[in-house]
Amino acid sequence: MKRPRLPRTPRLSRDAKQLLRLAIALSVSASRVEDRFWAHQLDAQIDSVLDKGQEDTLESALDQLWTANPPAYDALAQAIETRSSGLLSADGQDILLIAVPVQAWSRYSIAAGAIAPARLMELRTQLHGHVLAAGARLALADVLFSPDQLPRGFAATRTFARGLADAAGQEQDMHVDPASLAQVIPFVADVRYVVGAVMVAPGTAVFRWQEAQHSREQVMRDWQAYGGAVLQTMLPACIIEALLPNAYFNAWRESDLAGRGWGLRATMDYLNAVLALPAASLCAVIAPFHDHVLEEYRVGFTRVGSNDVLHGVVWPLIGNEDENTEVTSEIETIVRAAGIGEVLMLSERMPLEYCDDCGAPLFPNPEGELVHAQIPESAEPAPHLH
Repeated sequence: MKRPRLPRTPRLSRDAKQLLRLAIALSVSASRVEDRFWAHQLDAQIDSVLDKGQEDTLESALDQLWTANPPAYDALAQAIETRSSGLLSADGQDILLIAVPVQAWSRYSIAAGAIAPARLMELRTQLHGHVLAAGARLALADVLFSPDQLPRGFAATRTFARGLADAAGQEQDMHVDPASLAQVIPFVADVRYVVGAVMVAPGTAVFRWQEAQHSREQVMRDWQAYGGAVLQTMLPACIIEALLPNAYFNAWRESDLAGRGWGLRATMDYLNAVLALPAASLCAVIAPFHDHVLEEYRVGFTRVGSNDVLHGVVWPLIGNEDENTEVTSEIETIVRAAGIGEVLMLSERMPLEYCDDCGAPLFPNPEGELVHAQIPESAEPAPHLH
């Protein structure tokens, strides 16, 4: 998960200091026997903090370790994710929160909200048939979530997982009132999630690729073919790509990574669809944007020979990415592979500026100016692109 990059010196609580001590001890452990000792104590401390709903304690401990001790940060982050998304049932069954991500783009709105019972049953059938291990029990939430509608924070995630865990024991689904969720922010390209919980006997496989006769690659192909067909019915008028269902936080990270390239390709397809502009007639302007450090790249799309930005895409840095990683090469490879007519790489440090009126990010044009992306009035109104 991406952490704040600004240096902080918060006053740590006693619980946060204990988290630091145990995470550091686990990160320097020299044997699996010692690992288990420290992991057991760290899990108990995290459980105590989660039960008290002290989200700030977890965040402050993670912030403290982010630059000071990366191995301990990784140990703590993994433990927090595990304790907030993995549970133990009353009868000793292992329960894992999972997410089913799907990338989508459309010139219209991308669906979110309640999933029809028939679609949910079809999705359950395909998950059992192509993704989950034999004998796994499953509960799904009956809502197609946008990113802003997912549980916020580790404590909220754990509470949500507990609700699904109760349903998984009955092999039933969990109802979520769409009216209780945040309003969907419209984007041309975005990700949607179905969230569920899987229950298995201790020590047994959760996913089909854990079984000897199956591979992750085959599971992915089967899921995209059969699960993707169900997801397509849930996302009308959209181009979609079904991503591999997986443990909740892992699926969330993978969809974040995949979504950056997806957004770039969707932008070019979108401009072709609404303005009849083939990729060869477009110019992509790529620039780095800094706060105290490099935070993201933004890509402005113009017609070749024009300074008017038609649309733009934000490419956030994720994890340990910084100015020394090959991010710009990845962006350039994607746009050139799409047949873009011209690519301009700006080296100036751009400020993280946004529109004062609507809050949308400003994008670079070929002159190095930061401007508002604007589709011509003759074209249909469009939501933002990620």
